[in-house]
Amino acid sequence: MDKLLLVGAGGFGRVVLEHASLQYDCAFLDDGNATVVDGMPVIGRTSEMASFYPEYKLLLVTIGNNVLRDRLYKEAASIGFSFPNIIHPSAYISPHAHIGTGCVILNNAVVQNNATCGDGCILNPGVELHHDSTIGSFCLIYTNSVVKSLAYVGDRVWIGSNSTISTSASVSSDGRVEDGNTVGT
Repeated sequence: MDKLLLVGAGGFGRVVLEHASLQYDCAFLDDGNATVVDGMPVIGRTSEMASFYPEYKLLLVTIGNNVLRDRLYKEAASIGFSFPNIIHPSAYISPHAHIGTGCVILNNAVVQNNATCGDGCILNPGVELHHDSTIGSFCLIYTNSVVKSLAYVGDRVWIGSNSTISTSASVSSDGRVEDGNTVGT
């Protein structure tokens, strides 16, 4: 198995570990005090990322904070790391969708024909990206939210659970949509 470095051993890191460890030999970097999380070693701090390359050539940032995730991915890219996608087997990704790198797409998510998902995005369970919709890089979309056809979501947008981005609506970069809200009509 290829080695994969997971940056962030908190709640989301543990969720990703469950899926990533089926394909990769994983270890964590984290700034907390744990040395083992869910049976996987914490081998260093985020500031030590460069020292683990090239032993680990693959990396995922498993931190929910969009701005921090963006910064850490850019730092890791400058070191030379590559970023696989972790896609749950129950997710449906159209063969005509466009998915960036370093994305985590969890159970029952759907990315339809010609939808675009940027780099470093997190699509939680039940998220739907309808045909011809676009989400930028480093977005976090919580459970059961929908980005409808022709909608545009900028970079680093946070969308809460059970929210809808209506057809042709847009959300500016760094925007926030609270749980249960609808953008557009």
